[in-house]
Amino acid sequence: MASLKHTFARRALLSLALGSAAAGASATSLTIPTTYLDAKATYTFDADTASLMELMGISARALGNTRAVSGSNWQFMMPVTQVTLNASLFPLGITPVSGMASGSGLMIQSEGGALTLANFGLDFKRNVLTADLGTNVGIRKAFDVYSFTVDQGLHLSTSGGLSMAMNLSHMTLTTGAQAAFASALQLDPLAVDVLPVLNFGTLSVAISPALRFGVSDAALVAAIPEPPRFATLGLGLVGLAFVVRRRMS
Repeated sequence: MASLKHTFARRALLSLALGSAAAGASATSLTIPTTYLDAKATYTFDADTASLMELMGISARALGNTRAVSGSNWQFMMPVTQVTLNASLFPLGITPVSGMASGSGLMIQSEGGALTLANFGLDFKRNVLTADLGTNVGIRKAFDVYSFTVDQGLHLSTSGGLSMAMNLSHMTLTTGAQAAFASALQLDPLAVDVLPVLNFGTLSVAISPALRFGVSDAALVAAIPEPPRFATLGLGLVGLAFVVRRRMS
């Protein structure tokens, strides 16, 4: 039964992609749910950036579907839950439009604060990675986090069924993300000045027709990071001073 399901998944993925291409000479948009296929994105922080973040007391940890790659504090695997492609017959080709990793997330934490990134999306029209950005002031949906370069475009293999792979590199924070990271992580001015030039790493995407189970495509609602204890204490002292001053007056 498992082998029959495996064969079906291979044929379904191949026929969906190639069948849509044959439907017409113009590009046809094709959305493929990949929750139950072996589809994953591996995010690897740049080594120099990771070392700098460690020096500043910043760490990252997996949330939801995300799993830390064994032996590394700065490499994470995120199941891809949906891809959208443009398929054309003349000229023959398949190009990526977008991708989603619903249910996956990361928490980035410093000694002064934290933020969460959840439900990642790839927008290949703008070459931007989006995520739901959570800070102690709320959650901003589909926030532009990184700009990226397509290091290796979508390449296909039909050996044993249709498989797809591509590599993204030189991920840099958008202007809005720089401000959000600086505020949420309570970065010092020197670190803020460095943010625009930091390379936050690479993302490799691989999709094969093999089946997988145990992955949820439900959107992850990451807990909004609380202010650190010393910051909370400071706010409490300010409030206490205000009350005392009112009573004295």
